[in-house]
Amino acid sequence: MSQNSQYRSADTIVDRIHGVLGHYPGYRTLHADGRLYKGVFRAYDAAKRFTRAIHLQGQEIPITVRFSKGGGNPHAFFNATVGMATRFYLPDGRVTNIVMLSQKLFFANTIEQFVGLVNSAQPSEPGGGINKAGLDAFLAANPNVMNVFKMRAAAQAPVSFGNTEFHAVHVFRYINASGEVTHVRCHWIPLDGVKGQDPESLTHESVDVLFDEMSERLKSASAEFELELEIGQDGDPLNDATALWPDGRDRVRIGRLTVTTPTTEAEIGDLLMNHDPTMLVDGIEATDDPILQIRRGVYEASAAQRSGGWQAQAAKGAQTGG
Repeated sequence: MSQNSQYRSADTIVDRIHGVLGHYPGYRTLHADGRLYKGVFRAYDAAKRFTRAIHLQGQEIPITVRFSKGGGNPHAFFNATVGMATRFYLPDGRVTNIVMLSQKLFFANTIEQFVGLVNSAQPSEPGGGINKAGLDAFLAANPNVMNVFKMRAAAQAPVSFGNTEFHAVHVFRYINASGEVTHVRCHWIPLDGVKGQDPESLTHESVDVLFDEMSERLKSASAEFELELEIGQDGDPLNDATALWPDGRDRVRIGRLTVTTPTTEAEIGDLLMNHDPTMLVDGIEATDDPILQIRRGVYEASAAQRSGGWQAQAAKGAQTGG
């Protein structure tokens, strides 16, 4: 797939998502409300079997994690979907990201299907709610998307980020020092175990309840996760974010993440913190999954909108004499 596909329809997608979920200036288009935390990651020896990536060779790597609530409304209650975007700060001065959700699949497997989905749900009149009739008609015509909606509707909500399993919805190519390629799906597995609750319970709590719980947890203990690779086999779909692999695939845990304390964009020195999942390093490659490919363009368009882009940064520099 052409790399130009990373930007195809990006502005349209951002605008149409705003049309369905609302536009909240200064916030991300999706996973609008989040908090940042810092810690460390260390890969196990098993990681070298699969990849030569610099952060997966066994040294301790500084990390930040952005835990977030799903959706585009930063003032909404939590629901069954939360996010975990992890940034690794590499010894050579670069960074790389792993972006995961508490859900295993995405809502579409092509750019056209995703645009069709958000178009179908546009309010029929300004200020109206989601166009349920249009959405229902789209789902009836796209059973793969319908299956994802059903899976998400049946999911439990978290009781804590630290007791939630997270999943990358895309497949990646891991390449080891010998040039051997393994297709993998990545998961964060909480060492404190997985715990859930009825999503309805969260509508009776503070809109910050899971952030508050994590901050309180970290006062006395760290939150730990292991990075688990799900190993693909011949015939497994590699470019379909709406399709699971069959049960029983080998799984190998290749490292431990330890989240220790809250932090902020200002402390990190990056006011945007754009967690592009295609910001990769040698030893890890993107597949030709069109949804994975488009995410760079969508993230950049959203980041420019919420920050004002280079014009706003230039104005801030002029005001401060920078």
